[in-house]
Amino acid sequence: MKKYLIAVLLIFLFAAEAEASKLDFYREMLMKNSYTIRYENITPPPRITNADRVELYGKSGLAVEGNDYFLYKPKRGIITRDAQSKYEEIGEGDFYMCRLSKNGEDFFYTKYRRGNDWEYFGSRKNRVEANAKNYLAEIVEGESYGDADMSRLLNAILPDDVKSAEQASYKFISSGNLSGGIFYEDFRADFDGTTEIVRYYFKGDALIKIAAASYHKKSDRKIDGRKCIIKINEFSNAPDRSLLRLPEKLQDVTRRQKS
Repeated sequence: MKKYLIAVLLIFLFAAEAEASKLDFYREMLMKNSYTIRYENITPPPRITNADRVELYGKSGLAVEGNDYFLYKPKRGIITRDAQSKYEEIGEGDFYMCRLSKNGEDFFYTKYRRGNDWEYFGSRKNRVEANAKNYLAEIVEGESYGDADMSRLLNAILPDDVKSAEQASYKFISSGNLSGGIFYEDFRADFDGTTEIVRYYFKGDALIKIAAASYHKKSDRKIDGRKCIIKINEFSNAPDRSLLRLPEKLQDVTRRQKS
């Protein structure tokens, strides 16, 4: 009887380990720098004040948390990459912030709808100047995947040896099945006095949602925290190359030194 129970336990453990490999396909895409991701951050970070404005510089990602266009609104994002060329877009409705990275340069600009057409603003309307890519920010903060939530939750599935020193290590803790043919995998990280649990939801092998909850003790010993829910509309290994160049309407006016 004892041997039978041990055998059943081993089968269960091996089955759980096999199921826990559903993220491998997505991890491989990220590490190969070949993917297109379209998502919705259903619970964007809370706003601190209505007086702040967006800052595009100083971080490896797009600092959209401070933009009053996104007050209490879900955000839609696109990230696509093909080798060293990468495009990130985040926004909602008729206003989006964008970053195109290629050839060691970053182009930051916004796009907004005017009537039936898109208008662009970089250094000025329909003009943009390149900035030298901030490699140090990515080394310190890790790879950027649009907004801070998506960047954190996708970096969480990468191996620890490719993360930056400041990024938390997320460990697999459980997996299981839900109604409707949904499978999930749970991960946990403890960092800076905060505990975060992340659940990745799958329909078949397709990643369809990421949910995270974090909590910490405040100075008065009370527990505080926040949740985050991200809907995955697409996560494929096919880069959208149409996004890996500046829009026709947006002119590159960068003054480059001649070699």
